Amino acid sequence: MTNYSQSANPNATNSELDAKVIIKHPQLTSAQKEDLIEQFVEIVVDGMDMKTLVQYVSDDLIHFYENKCDDIELKEFIDNHDDELYDELVDNVTNETVLDTNNNGGQF
Repeated sequence: MTNYSQSANPNATNSELDAKVIIKHPQLTSAQKEDLIEQFVEIVVDGMDMKTLVQYVSDDLIHFYENKCDDIELKEFIDNHDDELYDELVDNVTNETVLDTNNNGGQF
């Protein structure tokens, strides 16, 4: 391996000087970081089509309800949406239903 060394050009052009400038990112305050994140999120969301946006929100809500809520909190969220919905949804997931695979109105 060969080591290469070169002295700085004493008559450097602006482009050569610009290429050697080390850019330091400023330390952001909490408020500045929050503003930066909000601006970036707006850009990301604006770039999403409706199908992608709906899928993202659905995935995020499923993750939230599965991982951040216990059973009592989940019931409270559902009850706040609609007082009768929790019981209906519990009924949907606990009762076996006969599927009408023949599309004959449930007649066998």
